[in-house]
Parts: sequence; C-alpha cells; structure tokens
Amino acid sequence: MSDPTTEHPEFFKPAPEEEPPAGVGFAGVTGSVTTEDAPAVEAVLSNRTTGAVVALLGGVVFTVLYALAAWGYSAAAWLYGDSAEGTEAAIFIQDRTLAFLITPVFWLTSIAFTLYFVILAVLINKGHWRTFVLWGLVVAILTYATAIGAGLLTVRAWTLTFSEAIEFMWHGIAFNPLVLVAVVLSREIPIWFGGWIAVKGRKLRDAPEVAE
Repeated sequence: MSDPTTEHPEFFKPAPEEEPPAGVGFAGVTGSVTTEDAPAVEAVLSNRTTGAVVALLGGVVFTVLYALAAWGYSAAAWLYGDSAEGTEAAIFIQDRTLAFLITPVFWLTSIAFTLYFVILAVLINKGHWRTFVLWGLVVAILTYATAIGAGLLTVRAWTLTFSEAIEFMWHGIAFNPLVLVAVVLSREIPIWFGGWIAVKGRKLRDAPEVAE
C-alpha cells in the first residue's frame, strides 16, 4: 500500500515552527530584553540657597556694625560737648544709642538692606564676583533711599509742610553721619560677602554636570 505522504507531499507539508516571542525562552521563562536606555536627566546646579544664606548673614553683620556705629557716634557726641551738664558718659551713650536703635532709620534700613542683598544673591546665582561689585552699588543706592524714607517716617513728614519736609530731608537726614554709615556698609558688605558667594558659584560652574 502506497504512502500518501510520499505520493502527494504538497498536501502534507509540516506545520511551520513558531518562533518564541522576544524575551521568552524555550521553557516559557522570560529572558533579557534589550531596550534602549532613556537619556539621563541633567540636574541643574544652583547657588541660590547658599547665596541667600550668606546674604542673610551679611544682613546680620550689617545690623551689628550699624548698631556699633550708633554707639560710636553717641560716644563722639558726648566727647565733643553734646551731652547735658553733669551727665555721665555711660548713661548718655546708652540712652542716645538706644534711642536711635528703636527708630525706623535703624531697623527699617537694616531689614531693607538684608532683603535687597538676598534678592541680589538669588538673581546672580552662580555669577562672577565682579557682578556683585557692580550691582552692589544698586543695593547701596536703594538702602540710602530707604534710610531717607525712614527718616521722614521718623519725624512724620506728613505733618510737615512740603518745604519743611524737603528742608529736613536735605539738611537733617540726607547727610546725617549715621545714614552715610549705612550707605558705606551697604556698599562694602555685598562686595566681601558677594566674593564668598562667587567662590561657591565658580565651583559649581566648573563642576561636571550631574545626571539623575
């Protein structure tokens, strides 16, 4: 008896072998699948936090030095005969210094400088030291304007006539030694503390980019 598979092979083709899906082994165990790695996300290095902290420290230094300047100015006033007759030096200096420390000229100027310096540090971020030197002048100008405004607030300028307010602004506050001290401090502190911030910024600029 003839074999039909031999005589008519076209009707008896073997079923094609199915290839296992990618990643599946012969025993149904999932194998390693080669995938294309996603690109690494580059983490942006920032100096804003460090800058803000250093600027806050600069504000503390400004406040302390400003208070010491008020004490020195009071001592000079006692030495050069601005004290009442028979008043002891310690009492006169203490009373006059404390009287200044509770005025808006002191505390408002100190707060404003700190705020201006923090904003500058955040904006400059990883910038160069020369940027602090340049823009620190703007901080000094704004601090000077704040001190003048605080002086007008101290004497309640709204109760004065316009000519009286202008007279006091130019002859009573604009060139007052303690206001000028605030200008000098607000100019110098951003330079020196800005150099500190800029050192950290340079390290971040030179550091290789970090991938997450």
